[in-house]
Amino acid sequence: MTVAPLPLLIPGNMCDARLWDGSEGAIRTALASATGRAAADADTTQDDTIAAMAARALAATDGPLIPIGFSMGAIVAVEMAVQAPERIAGLALIGYNATADLPERAAHRPVQQAEVRGGGLERVLVDELKPNYLAPANRSDAALLGLLRDMGMALGPDVFIRQSEALRLRADRVAALLQITCPVFLMVGSEDALCPPAWHRRWHGLIPDAQLHIEPAGHMVPLEAPLALAQKLKPWLATLTAAQSEERPAPCPTAS
Repeated sequence: MTVAPLPLLIPGNMCDARLWDGSEGAIRTALASATGRAAADADTTQDDTIAAMAARALAATDGPLIPIGFSMGAIVAVEMAVQAPERIAGLALIGYNATADLPERAAHRPVQQAEVRGGGLERVLVDELKPNYLAPANRSDAALLGLLRDMGMALGPDVFIRQSEALRLRADRVAALLQITCPVFLMVGSEDALCPPAWHRRWHGLIPDAQLHIEPAGHMVPLEAPLALAQKLKPWLATLTAAQSEERPAPCPTAS
């Protein structure tokens, strides 16, 4: 009997599993309904390279996977496809950047790391990171801002520094997109200033089998538009799972 692929949720920078719980768990419910399997959650808190995060996620699971990654998590998801293409039945990439760290961001990360080492994690989270990730209409949403702060503070300064370094030193994977042959789901917020829609249109044009959705939101699509994400992911996953039930999962080859 063919084993249905496991949906694997991979959170973004300084986010935990609560990222996927908006609108009373609509995303997790959609994944379970479409695949017949409860989603697993990847651990991206232990390693300071994207490659190591991907290797840990692969080692912690068995069989075919559908990595569903947001932002940094999407970068990890593609790295998983690079490392173990035979394990990947499909990829869902939300708020994704395939390039290496942009020079201005790479230059600023050590500054942030130094402040965080000195006790400034909360200020960096509250003033520099999370508000800029939201659509303008959501930047005064106290509940949303509070959750973003709480997730980051719960993870703590050591995780911040590890993830910051992983992002700063990550490999460029634009060329790898050209060789992905499994189905790929792309979603981006229409007001995403961090990984804008124009980038996703580029990724969509490079990936052989991809669909692109642009939703009213900023960068934090899983929190700003959880129902839209759930509603678009569900039929894509259902089609993918049905195809997998008819034959063994096709490998998702990528260039290393």
